[in-house]
Amino acid sequence: MARVRVQDSLAYSIYRSARLLRRHFMTEGGAEGFELTQEQWFVLNKLALKDGRSQVELCEDIFADRPNMTRILATMQRRGLVRRAPDPGDSRKTQVFLTDEGRTLELGFSSWARRQRKRIFAGISEQDLLTARRVLHQLEQNILKG
Repeated sequence: MARVRVQDSLAYSIYRSARLLRRHFMTEGGAEGFELTQEQWFVLNKLALKDGRSQVELCEDIFADRPNMTRILATMQRRGLVRRAPDPGDSRKTQVFLTDEGRTLELGFSSWARRQRKRIFAGISEQDLLTARRVLHQLEQNILKG
């Protein structure tokens, strides 16, 4: 059986692109004064769209495990970006809310991210982006089905 060169596989291309995006996010965002990890940005964005999400809901939304989400939120809380409170309907659950500082950071970063998207996606048609999203979604579904 012939060996497959890893660099010729779609999985490797996805992995490499994800790593490059992560590195770009950290270096370029940091240079602009945005000290955020990708996961922290995802949490800020999810809360800006719907504040007061449960910690479990955030785990599911950004595909993070519970211990990692706890660390992410603890860091964000120490920085004054979010606050956590017991769910009034279920004391076993924790709700997460943006602070004013978190909301300000999310707005500024969103603006920066839109400008970056234009540069990063230059030369890629809207149709190609839709196709890429559709293919990636189908890959996820196939993997999750087992």
